[in-house]
Amino acid sequence: MKNKTLILFLLALSVLSQAQYKPKRIKSKNDFIQKKTNTVFPLRIDNLLRKNIYAFNRKKTNIGVSYEDIESHTLASIYIYPANAGTEDRLRIEYLKSLQSIASVSDDGVFATQYYVSYSDSAYKINGFKSEIENNEDYSSLVVYECGCWFFKIRITSEELDSLTCNQIESRLLNFFKPTKLVQISHLNPKSSIYVAKNALIDSLMLNSVLSAAFAKSKWALDNVDSLERASGFPGLYLDLHIESINAFVNYEKEHPDLNKTERTADYLSELNSIIDNDFLEEFLMDQYDMIMIVPDNLEFDFEAYESWKLQNPLTINLNKMLYVIIYNKK
Repeated sequence: MKNKTLILFLLALSVLSQAQYKPKRIKSKNDFIQKKTNTVFPLRIDNLLRKNIYAFNRKKTNIGVSYEDIESHTLASIYIYPANAGTEDRLRIEYLKSLQSIASVSDDGVFATQYYVSYSDSAYKINGFKSEIENNEDYSSLVVYECGCWFFKIRITSEELDSLTCNQIESRLLNFFKPTKLVQISHLNPKSSIYVAKNALIDSLMLNSVLSAAFAKSKWALDNVDSLERASGFPGLYLDLHIESINAFVNYEKEHPDLNKTERTADYLSELNSIIDNDFLEEFLMDQYDMIMIVPDNLEFDFEAYESWKLQNPLTINLNKMLYVIIYNKK
């Protein structure tokens, strides 16, 4: 599913800012190899000539390499950098951070058509999210993939080429670098660990509902996503996974009506049940997660009705204030 979004400076990301490191240009007259992943960046890929190589940390594990087609004024930049442990919202957060960095150089924000993408090779599958950005007559795109312990990102800008031609360049770069290799050399353990937040400990019902939701999410991933896909990251973009989790959360109270609960828990459950009873769970989840989801084929949304209902029923729940976190740790 593709959707168009105005990206302003409003992307609130719950991540720690990394220490600033001034990018260092790397000089190389031959093939450049990022040693940690053994990724080769040649002087030329088809009609793209290597322009610059930058390291964004001292260990040179975070690098960006740009290629340019001088005739069409097209610039393609490839980034490989550490992704750390596979938290369930890792890809969404990284994609939003990358998109925010583009929006931050614009006074009026940017319009982006964004959608889910994937890449498969040697039975491995990596998930990603992509945006195509409108900026006058120029074409610009961003795509971020999670690849086990690494992120792989491509950024393309062109003054002359159309989206179809730029997408062909992106496809050639994917097939050249085969980012699934990053998973093969440094994959995650597709066995989940669950960490419960302090907010989940307010009463017995909340704690058990949270655990029920987390276990349902982990089980859905295990039952519905191939292990070689899970090796690249927790499949947290799947809408069905979150539906399963929310239903498990609210159903626990129905199965255990006598458990102790505070007013805060009662209000939380009441709000979730109202969303479900009014048949807006899918729209609610898409709204909460910035439309960054893997959506089942043929699923239809009614966001207009959902927004009208929200005006009459203001929501207080923010799923980004997480009650638990699921992680696939490094192997």
